[in-house]
Amino acid sequence: MTLRRFKTVALLLCAACLALAGWMLFHSLTGARMAGCGAGSGCDSVMGSPWAYVLGGVPVSLPAAVAYLLLALCLVFLGGETAEDRSLDRLLWPMMLVLGGAIVGAALWFCYLQLFVLHAFCKYCTLLHLLGCALAVLVIGRSLSSSKGRPERSFDRLRNCSWFAAGLAAAALFAFVQACTLPEAAYDTGRTEAALPSFVDGEIPVLGPQDAPDELTLLFDFQCIHCRRLHRVLPDLLEKAGGQYRIRLCPVPLSSACNPYIPAAGVDRFAGSCALTRDALAIWFARPDAYEAYWDYLLGGGPSTASTGSATSSGPTPADAEARARAILGDGFQAAVQDPRIDAYLRKVEELFGRTSNAEKSGVPRLIHGQNWLVPETDQADELLELIRLSL
Repeated sequence: MTLRRFKTVALLLCAACLALAGWMLFHSLTGARMAGCGAGSGCDSVMGSPWAYVLGGVPVSLPAAVAYLLLALCLVFLGGETAEDRSLDRLLWPMMLVLGGAIVGAALWFCYLQLFVLHAFCKYCTLLHLLGCALAVLVIGRSLSSSKGRPERSFDRLRNCSWFAAGLAAAALFAFVQACTLPEAAYDTGRTEAALPSFVDGEIPVLGPQDAPDELTLLFDFQCIHCRRLHRVLPDLLEKAGGQYRIRLCPVPLSSACNPYIPAAGVDRFAGSCALTRDALAIWFARPDAYEAYWDYLLGGGPSTASTGSATSSGPTPADAEARARAILGDGFQAAVQDPRIDAYLRKVEELFGRTSNAEKSGVPRLIHGQNWLVPETDQADELLELIRLSL
């Protein structure tokens, strides 16, 4: 590949990466939702997590944009016509190789986070990583091929690989800094003096020992990203609590279509939660033996978190969830979703939601103990247990 063709292809890739990183940065700074990143989507889960930031609040797309901008500038000035310009190449190539190594290292780090920590994938992040790795491979390939067949330049090739390795080390340092500066578990708490509705055994599923001294009520929505994360740590939470708590699992739809305490807005982010909640309750009342697998399917986005070992954050669509409910209930599906106990439960749980909410504080998942409530923003069992003990 000629130098001119190399620069053309590399600049096109670099421009695409810079545009994508810049667009992600804009959305991170403004809080606007990216196209295709609706409630419960993988990209919303990834970009809404603490791992989308470094140093406690800097979007990771900012250093990415800076890296691609620097790489683009190096490519523009590479291969000048004059002797002075060509001498600049000896500085530009090491910079490009370090940046290429950093891009590959960062891609490996964030892919690891999405796969093993967040259990969700952002399509925009993945596309950026793929384009960035292709660009890095192009750079390192060009640097090595330029000295191919020249034994006297074998040292140059080794030096180029060393610069690339230095970029990988820089990415490892970035990962270390990000892990060390991850924000502490955030939470919101409140207390209400209003009389709160209560539930009885058999009215709603319960996790934990029946004779536990303390009972918590968990309000959640099947399309809520944070609820999905919390769902994965509940078994670990109860184990670490040592039998102190049992938790009533209370789904509450966050759609204005069926929840009078949710104000109508231009876009209903939880438009499918009414149907999902009714289908889940139909399973609970008609086939309580099948509810656990079905609710894991709704909150985990797959057959069962127990069988897959992880859970995605996108979740099934209302149509898919209804199809599975029909398969479980058969001809009794229609009667089950019209069970009057569902409407009675929804009125009660919506009242509980409304009496522990106000204009500023209405988030879920919400843990309620007595008159106190807690909205945690962590998916670590140890941190969550500490928040519960301190706040409830």
